[in-house]
Amino acid sequence: MQQSTPDRDKQGTPIPDASLAAPANSPYTNAEWKELVETPVEICRAIMAVSPSGAIGSAQEVKAMRACFKETLQTATNPTLKALYQQLQGNKLDSLWNSAGYAFRDRWDAANVRQTAITSCQQCVPLLKKVSTEDALAYKEFVYSSAQRVAEAAKEGGVMGFGGQTISEAEQSLLNDISKALELPRA
Repeated sequence: MQQSTPDRDKQGTPIPDASLAAPANSPYTNAEWKELVETPVEICRAIMAVSPSGAIGSAQEVKAMRACFKETLQTATNPTLKALYQQLQGNKLDSLWNSAGYAFRDRWDAANVRQTAITSCQQCVPLLKKVSTEDALAYKEFVYSSAQRVAEAAKEGGVMGFGGQTISEAEQSLLNDISKALELPRA
């Protein structure tokens, strides 16, 4: 008789990635750090999923996410974003992109994607109380600005690149909810 072990027999269960271990001298546990590392990617995926842009638009959105991550993290001066930059060196962003997909198994279910993204943001807020207010704010701004850049990367609702709007209503609604969940003041 074969003995079943929990989670190992389930398809789609990701194997924990040891490369997401919390940095030395970090106030975070490995699980907390993993949450902080994965959240920006999950949020960007959610923005893409709530208002699909087609093949070209999706490519533009992924390109915008990567550019935002690179520009922001390379020049970061606060500890959390500097550590995040170190974490995402090499091909780790690709790996993270793929593993974040497990949070969106039902990726075409906009309500599920939306709630997963908001929950990720809400889980980050208490974790960020472990660092300075400035460090926490920089992380929150990074997450929000990454999502906003992805939302702005492809026009929604146009025909062959003409017309449409820069940010769809669904994307703007999710951006508003992300801002609230991260406790970021927005006008």
